[in-house]
Amino acid sequence: MLIIFQILFSLFALFAIVNVLKKKKEGLLGPKGLIFWLIFWILAIILVFYPNSTTTIANYFGIGRGSDLLMYVSLVVIFYVLFRLNVKLESIGRSLTKIVRQDALKNIDKDKK
Repeated sequence: MLIIFQILFSLFALFAIVNVLKKKKEGLLGPKGLIFWLIFWILAIILVFYPNSTTTIANYFGIGRGSDLLMYVSLVVIFYVLFRLNVKLESIGRSLTKIVRQDALKNIDKDKK
C-alpha cells in the first residue's frame, strides 16, 4: 500500500516542481523561492521513499519519532514564512501609503493652479 502512496506523492511532487519552474520562467518567483521550493519538493520525494530516515535523523537530535521531527521542522518553517509574509505586507503597505500621499499632494498642487 505504501508503494501506491509513494507513486502518487511522487507524481504530485513532480507536478509541483514543474509548476515551480513555470512560475520562475514567468518571472513570478525569485531565485530564493526557486531554490526553497525545489529543495522542499526533492526532500519530500526522498523522505517518502525512505521514511525511516526521519527517525534516524530525529534520534540524532534526541527526538523519539521521525514524524515529531517533521512536525517541529514544519512549524518552524511555517512561522518563518508567515513572518516573512508579514514583513513583506508591511513594506507594501508603507510603499502604497507613500505613493497615495504623493499622488494626493500632486492633485492639491493641480487644484491650486
